[in-house]
Order: sequence, then C-alpha cells, then structure tokens
Amino acid sequence: MSTEPLPAAGDLVVELDLRAHNAVFVGHDRYFVLHTGGRRELVLDRCPHRGGPLSLARLTPDGRRLSCPWHGTKVGVVALRRTALPMVRTGERAVAVLSGVPTGTPVTAVHKRILANLPPEDIR
Repeated sequence: MSTEPLPAAGDLVVELDLRAHNAVFVGHDRYFVLHTGGRRELVLDRCPHRGGPLSLARLTPDGRRLSCPWHGTKVGVVALRRTALPMVRTGERAVAVLSGVPTGTPVTAVHKRILANLPPEDIR
C-alpha cells in the first residue's frame, strides 16, 4: 500500500494491492472492498443506523441488501455503491481517492475476513 497527497487540500490517494488488502483504516474511519455483481468497490464500513461494521454483515437471500450484524438493519447494496469512494482498478491494483483527510492522519491497509462478500445467507 502507498499513499500520496493530491494537489487538492485534504485529498489522499491510497494504492491497494487487492491480493493483499481488502480493507483500509483512515484515522477512525473504516472502509472495505465490497464484491457484488462482478464489481469491486471501496465502501464505508459503517451501517447508517448505528454504525455497525457492514463488512461483518451478510447478504440477504435475494443478494440485494446487507443485514447489519448489530441490529439487523437492511442496507441496500445499490445505496452502498452510490456512496463508494472513487476507485480505479488495473488488474489486482486499485487506486482510491479519499477527500477531507487531515494531514498526518494514519492510513493502514489490511486483509481481513469480509462476511459481506460471502454468498447470500440461506435462512431456512
């Protein structure tokens, strides 16, 4: 992973090797790479209801929503895609732009288990 400041104040470029990293911590914010419909997108790892970790959510049986692990709130995958960070992929390399990041904010890329990328739960 590498990070570089952009000319715009507060913007940060994060480069990820998707074979080694699928989550990014930027200060207190968490992001994860969501795989849906053959696409990979960097989304905020926070449920809009109470801030639960959506990376630990499971897809509903129809594959259209994530069920928050804290309270079961359903978050639409389409809504997450609309809020995804700008990211450009070339093979297994991805470059994302994060806006409004204060200078000196710690940035860490990690690889963790992302339950949201598993096949939909079969609730029977």
